[in-house]
Amino acid sequence: MNKIRDINNYFGDMDLFLLDLILKGKIPENASILDAGCGEGRNAIYFIQEGFEYKGIDSDESKIRLAQYMSDNISTSKATFEVGDIRKLDSDKTYDLVICSRVLHFAESENDFFEMWSTLTQSVNSGGMIYISMDSKIDNPLGELVENGRFEFPDGAIRFAITDPIYQEIKKGFELVEPMKTLVQNETRAQSFFTLRKI
Repeated sequence: MNKIRDINNYFGDMDLFLLDLILKGKIPENASILDAGCGEGRNAIYFIQEGFEYKGIDSDESKIRLAQYMSDNISTSKATFEVGDIRKLDSDKTYDLVICSRVLHFAESENDFFEMWSTLTQSVNSGGMIYISMDSKIDNPLGELVENGRFEFPDGAIRFAITDPIYQEIKKGFELVEPMKTLVQNETRAQSFFTLRKI
C-alpha cells in the first residue's frame, strides 16, 4: 500500500494520457511547460518535483492560491502561478510543452474556441508539443447540438465539443505525437485526448 501512496504522491491526480507521455519518454527532462487552465495543480506535481520550468495559469484566483501553496511546499519547485485568461497569453514567451486539460470545452462558440486555440499554439515552440483533453463528439453518439459548436449532453450540461472537422482544422501545422483517444464516461459525456507537435 505504501508503494501505491508513493506513486500517487509523485504523480498526483495527473491525466492518464499525460502520464503516458512521461512514461514513454516523450517529454524532455529540460522542457519548459505552460499549463493553461491549471486549476489547483492537478497535472503539476510531477513536473514541480522534478524541477521543470513550469508556469500555471487559471482564471480562478482561489485555485491559483492553492496551487501556489502546494508548490511552495516542494523544495525543488521552479514553478510560477498566475491568474490569467488563456485568450490573452504572453505572446513573447513560448514553451516546449503546453498542457490544456479540460478547459477548451468551456468555449462559448466556434470563434471563441479558435481564439483560444490560436493563443495556445502561439505559445508552443517550433518542435514543441501541445497536450489537449476536452469534451468530444468524435467516436461518441452522445449529445445533441444546441448551437455554435455547443452540445447538450446526457448529464444535463451544455459544453463545446471537438468534432472531426474542427480536429482536422487544428491539426494543420502539427504532426501527431499520440493518436487521439476518446473515452465515453458512464454514458453521460465523452472526452478526447491528443498530443500534437508543432512543425
